[in-house]
Amino acid sequence: MTQRRAAFLRTTAFRQTLLSAALFALSSFVILGFVYAASAGMVVRRADAVVNDEVQVLNDRFQSGGIDNIRLYILQRTVGGGDYLYLLIHPSGRTLGNLSFLPDVQPDEEGRVQFTYRRPPAGGVDDDSEKEDRIVRGQIVELPSGYRLFVGLDVDDETRLISRMLNTILAASALALALGVAAGIFVSRRFVRRLDKINNVARRVRAGDLQPRAPRNYTGDELDELSENFNNMLDRVEALMHRMRHTGDSIAHDLRTPLTRMRNRLDEALRDDGDLDAREQALERAVADTDELLGIFNAILSLSRLEAGESRASIMRLDPAEIAADMAELYEPVCEDDGLSFASEIQSGLAMLGDRGLLSQALANILDNAVKYTPAGGAVTLRLRETGEGMIEFSVTDTGPGIPDVDRERVVQRFVRLDNSRSQPGSGLGLSLVQAIADVHNGRFELNEGPGVVAGGHGPGLRTSLCFPKAPREAG
Repeated sequence: MTQRRAAFLRTTAFRQTLLSAALFALSSFVILGFVYAASAGMVVRRADAVVNDEVQVLNDRFQSGGIDNIRLYILQRTVGGGDYLYLLIHPSGRTLGNLSFLPDVQPDEEGRVQFTYRRPPAGGVDDDSEKEDRIVRGQIVELPSGYRLFVGLDVDDETRLISRMLNTILAASALALALGVAAGIFVSRRFVRRLDKINNVARRVRAGDLQPRAPRNYTGDELDELSENFNNMLDRVEALMHRMRHTGDSIAHDLRTPLTRMRNRLDEALRDDGDLDAREQALERAVADTDELLGIFNAILSLSRLEAGESRASIMRLDPAEIAADMAELYEPVCEDDGLSFASEIQSGLAMLGDRGLLSQALANILDNAVKYTPAGGAVTLRLRETGEGMIEFSVTDTGPGIPDVDRERVVQRFVRLDNSRSQPGSGLGLSLVQAIADVHNGRFELNEGPGVVAGGHGPGLRTSLCFPKAPREAG
């Protein structure tokens, strides 16, 4: 099936090549044909105009001096030769001029005729064997008293030139068709080769190998752009597959512990030798483990809904200072209970578009991490301000151990926990939710260095910021 598809692609490309070559040759033939028609028409119009002028001169002489004046004019014009041809036919059949006879040709509506006559070559003798056939175009004029007058112009040189031009046009059209076909075959083969390489990569990826990438020539053409987008898609797919594998391992690791604890406690509660209080305590701890599991699944569900964009409909204009004040009021006693100092700096008069519940959840996740990882005696600071670039920024600064630079991009992914031993409670979804909330609000989530080493041996700390665009001014 693959070979048939490749053969079909080659056949289609070849047909398109032939069609393009035919269109190119046809367009060239039309252009050259137009040049030929214009040139041939110009020769005919020039000859007709010159003959008309000469006929007008003869008419004037006939009006002024009669037929004798025309005879004299013809004799004067034919003595020195030239390209003009004259033939005055007497009613009796006698002729005068440098043309021996007038062939039996049918003139057009204006009396114009074109025929072949024989003329000795330039400098030759008047011998029939050496005469050459030439073309004359002229006009027949009927004069009073039964006289007929033919005035013509030798157009043989121009006609031969036009004939050679026609042959050149036909040869050029054939050459254009041949070159078009050759160039089209070359381009189509090159196109098919590049397309085959992309298809080979697609087949290997379909077979499960995510390593190959489509080749690029960096010319910026359509196939190069296709290869770039294809490679970007593969990079994304590979990252998602890696994240999925890591997510599966992390879910198994995070769920195994509470499930094991819950099983052991339920098994302990089912023992006959246990007293009622011990059973109740075991069941209560099992319920707590169940709540932890439900919290993980609820976090996964919330994250999936956020990434699907289901929360965009609830975005409205709000005052971020109210959210920051609520978070400060909520976490100040929490910090005091953990032996941490808490401070807040909230700028008023700002407005943004957002979902109050999601923004509160994002700040709560950030503050939870700050409180969780900052040792006793440390400090946590919540700020709300307008940045120099006109953005609204929520920031939380702590004096905890911080996050190394190499882990700051990875830590916002699902189920990523820098605490590999899982000694601290959590699912590794908190910062992932924050990143998803920032994306829903067209915002930016950043992790930066904290205030640095402070007195008491505290770590470098971490500065976590959420930046959102300001709401447009209300009309009126």
